[in-house]
Amino acid sequence: MADEFKGRIFYEDNLAILRKIESGSINLIYIDPPFNTGKKQSRTQIRTVKSENGDRKGFKGNIYETVLLGTKEYEDDYGESFIKEFIEPRLVEAYRILAKNGSLYFHIDYREVHYCKILLDKIFGRECFINEIIWAYDYGGKSKTRWPTKHDNILFYAKDPEDYIFNAHAIDREPYMAPGLVGPEKAANGKLPTDTWWHTIVGTNSKERTGYPTQKPLGVINRIVQASSLPGQTVLDFFAGSGTIGESCLRLGRNFILIDNNPIALEVMAKRFPKSSEIEWINFDPTPYQLEDKKIISQDEETANPEFVMLASLAMYIRNDLEEQSEIWEGSPFSWVTQLPAASKGKLGRNLIASWCAAKGLTIDYPKDIKASLIINGFRIATKFSTLWSEGSYKFQQIRNEGYEYLICLGISPSEAHCWVFNREYIVEKAKPQHKGADLFLTINPENPPDWACIGGGKLDEAYHILKNLKKKI
Repeated sequence: MADEFKGRIFYEDNLAILRKIESGSINLIYIDPPFNTGKKQSRTQIRTVKSENGDRKGFKGNIYETVLLGTKEYEDDYGESFIKEFIEPRLVEAYRILAKNGSLYFHIDYREVHYCKILLDKIFGRECFINEIIWAYDYGGKSKTRWPTKHDNILFYAKDPEDYIFNAHAIDREPYMAPGLVGPEKAANGKLPTDTWWHTIVGTNSKERTGYPTQKPLGVINRIVQASSLPGQTVLDFFAGSGTIGESCLRLGRNFILIDNNPIALEVMAKRFPKSSEIEWINFDPTPYQLEDKKIISQDEETANPEFVMLASLAMYIRNDLEEQSEIWEGSPFSWVTQLPAASKGKLGRNLIASWCAAKGLTIDYPKDIKASLIINGFRIATKFSTLWSEGSYKFQQIRNEGYEYLICLGISPSEAHCWVFNREYIVEKAKPQHKGADLFLTINPENPPDWACIGGGKLDEAYHILKNLKKKI
């Protein structure tokens, strides 16, 4: 690769280009070849807009129609020749052009992974097999005739099993499932990921979304690039697709070569990448598809603070989880609530409870001190509010153990609301300590509430019945 270019993007058959690349010149290869599913892979992009002539009724009676933006598709059927005639000659070239300490990540699924493993063992040698990574997710259809398939396989090979790059210090860390068992220092640092990666797919409304049928998430690709290459080195993807390897390299300070012979893939990459003199396009003019002023952050090893780069990578990993959470709330009348700071959520919850109780005919007043939030039918009431967390539970936090007689916990999910009313002495006994202070917290899964929570209601009408009859012992 010429020094003036950080990236080159080829619109051509990948085998022809691979044969022209110098032996030992590539530091990392990641490929996500066709999975040979025997089906047409496609993604249709739509947008829902307000329209007087629409066919769907939404929130507050607004009428909407669905607008088709476009469809991207390709045939994924190579038959029995997939391994021998299609994959093998490309992997032979991949082995040749890898640097002595280089690595290959081969992304495939359950249909062909076992055949591909045998082929890779033949080309690299069985001793060069380092890991099989399982990328697990939980999106898509749920089969009722077999175990639903919710993972991809990534085979990790090194050209020299005694000498290959693996930057454990640069890999994004994961939280411990039981942080209390490992101590505060380890819990704060997190742990190195195992060979099973739990990571959401690129969601329908994700900011990453390009519309390409088989787009892989940046969080997964960044981890590979960080682990098995160094800033300034060259990463190759000869089944480039939507170009996620290229964006990862631009963000993490690596050079890249992308190859694809699908014109739709090139169009997607043209929209994804900025107009830049650092990217060379071969056999394709990206100009008609590129947007003005689009920028992708790049890092230079000599000027970027390594801790900043690591923090940025961790933030990108967390961003995917936040975007997955945002998708759950898409279309909900309460979606805006998830963006509020904690203090505003608490105030909103108190006002919602007060307004709801007043609308139901209960007497509402506000105490002069701050220990109780409300006075309902003459009883001092504390209020707690939570939106549904990603694991499916409500978390009611910073519960005090004095200053009120009853506690109301209001939970909002994307399409439902739940409410519990508890006597103070009862709930102080059931709640758990929060951190090392005097405050307490509750966790309630509305789909499978603990037995102790059922006494407080759960449904709105059940909570109202309890509030209306507060003089009765709960």
